[in-house]
Amino acid sequence: MTTNAGKPAKTAKATKTTTIAKLTSIDPEPPDPSVVQAAVDVANQGGILAFPTDTLYGIGCLLSPTAPIDRIARMRGIDMSERPFTLMLPDVGALPHYARLGETAYEVVNRIFPGPYCVELAPSPRMAASPLQAGRETIGVRIPANAFCQKLLWRLGRPLVTVTAKDERGQLLSTAAAIAAAYGKEIDLVVDGGTLDGLPSTVVSLVDDWVTVLREGRGQTDKILLVTPGRD
Repeated sequence: MTTNAGKPAKTAKATKTTTIAKLTSIDPEPPDPSVVQAAVDVANQGGILAFPTDTLYGIGCLLSPTAPIDRIARMRGIDMSERPFTLMLPDVGALPHYARLGETAYEVVNRIFPGPYCVELAPSPRMAASPLQAGRETIGVRIPANAFCQKLLWRLGRPLVTVTAKDERGQLLSTAAAIAAAYGKEIDLVVDGGTLDGLPSTVVSLVDDWVTVLREGRGQTDKILLVTPGRD
């Protein structure tokens, strides 16, 4: 990797401006505070981020009624009424602000989060006007076990709206360089966390306190399917 001046980058952590996107590398533990702050600044300015999670790379922006969500939908070729985005939160304590949880759902989310899971829940009333819903009756939520994501979310103080990093044909993008090449300056900052491939998150529906595994992925299903109140 070279800089625009043609000189080698001095360190792996240096931010590198290229003709396709702005990339910055990060060590997974602990995340560099300057990289976290750079991501916070981009998100707060209405920008789009690509970043590592505890499963695959995500592309996201702050939850807001403004343009970034629509930009991501256009980039990915997503019909938001058919392919939902995911709300990413820092911890379980934030969940009741955005989704409705019964007793069983609350027990399950406390077992599996933070971790490589996505839960489907009924949205809270405050989500009614959000473009994230687009007429849908459920909301997908993630609380990843990833130090960078957690630092970023706590610093932002607001949720991120995310989708998995794929190209327009639906092919997984497993490196920061591949994301930057696929989307160029449509993404304002790409945080390089190395190669991320393999299984996606495990998806479980907890709507109305019925526990249903919708997709088996990286998260272990035995943590979900323990005997819970209200179920036979």
